[in-house]
Formats: sequence, structure tokens, C-alpha cells
Amino acid sequence: MLRNFYSQGQLQSLLVILQAFHQKWVVDNSDVYHRRAINSADITHAKTLDNAQRRELFAFIGSHKLTDILLQILPEAPAFMNSQLFFDPFNGEQKNYWHRDIQFNPLSIEQQQAMLRSSNVIHFRIALKPERGLELVPGTHLRWDTAEEYAVRTGAAGHSYCDDLVEGKKIPLQPGDLLIFSANMIHRGLYGMDRFAFDCIFCDADPQLVAFANSDCLPDVTQLGAIENPLAFNNSIELKRSPA
Repeated sequence: MLRNFYSQGQLQSLLVILQAFHQKWVVDNSDVYHRRAINSADITHAKTLDNAQRRELFAFIGSHKLTDILLQILPEAPAFMNSQLFFDPFNGEQKNYWHRDIQFNPLSIEQQQAMLRSSNVIHFRIALKPERGLELVPGTHLRWDTAEEYAVRTGAAGHSYCDDLVEGKKIPLQPGDLLIFSANMIHRGLYGMDRFAFDCIFCDADPQLVAFANSDCLPDVTQLGAIENPLAFNNSIELKRSPA
């Protein structure tokens, strides 16, 4: 966690762009928004924003300020995977849920366990409003679930996905805070306070991981030239071009 990593001034333009994106997304995805949505993705997609807005987002994600931190975590070869916007569910009674991102892929338990040992997917979350933040179970990106954690995360043995976990650590966020966490960790969002947070998602430059990146969410040659450190984008572009 890096408190006050960005100033209000550094976030103002980003906030305007993301608010415009969100308003359009809610209209275009009204059904899923009103039923259950808590986030949107592919914010840098060529069809979602105009060229100037996309250039600004790419410049923000590929800034030295952010990339210098990224290279401390993934020093070998980081790749850009996606971007997401997190908000409160429309239904104020909707419960949150413990999860690891890998559980949403069609993988066996054995394959998920292997991914914990072999792959990195990292969220860089930037809070744009005061919010309750996330609750994480520290260290679970390096180990498998305890019996209780697995029962809660999967809603088994009489447990609910939203039951409290003893080892959970709540991390509230203020505008400008940067929270860095592994997608492999057991975690859940804490709804309320009209949360509005921007996630830049990076991964190892691994073809199997970069396969989840959308080519239409990557910058073109002109946009790359305006990015301070395009390394993560370049790695994704090269892997998307390479034959399987």
C-alpha cells in the first residue's frame, strides 16, 4: 500500500475520463448493471473512448511513476493485461464475496494450485474517492486455502461466500492511494461509500496469461510513442503477434 501516491491534481483528468466511460458503460450495459455488476473492464478499448482519452489513459498506465513500481514487483518482463473500474452494486443489499481471480477460469483445483506457484497477475488499484477498500487474506498468493477459507470461498459446508474470515485484513482507501495486490490472493471488495477505483492489471510476460489481454485494448504505434515507459504494452503486443 502506497498512501497518497497520487495528488488530487494528478488524478483530476483521469477521474473525468473514467466518469465519462462509466456513464456510457451503465447505459450500454443496463441489464447487467442493475442485476449484479460491480466492475467494468476493457476501459482502453478502441471503441469505448476517443483517441485523446485513450492516449491519456495509456500515458497514465505507462508513466515512469507507475512503471518504476511495477518493475520492482515484476522485474523480469511485465505485460499489460487489462484495466477495470470498480463501483458499488446497484442493489445496496448485494453481498460481496471472497475469491481468487483464478477460480473464474475453467481450471481444476490442481491447475489453480499450480498457478499459485508459477504465475503472477498483479492489480494496481488507484482509489478516486474515499472508500472502504478491500479485505485481503495476507500470504494467500503463496499458499492454498485452509479448510475454512476454501469452504467460505466456494460456499460449501454451510458457509456463505461473504462470511468473515479470521485472517482477513481490511484496507480502506483514500483518493490517490495505490494498493498493489496479487489476483491470486483470497480477497473481496468492501462495498459502500460510492466507491470508484481504477485498476491497472499486469502479469508475467507469459503467452498463456497475455492470451487474456484484448488486442483492441493495446496502444497503436502512434500512441506508444507518447508513453514514457511502454515496456508492459510492448511485451503484450509482441506476445499477441507471436504464433501460438
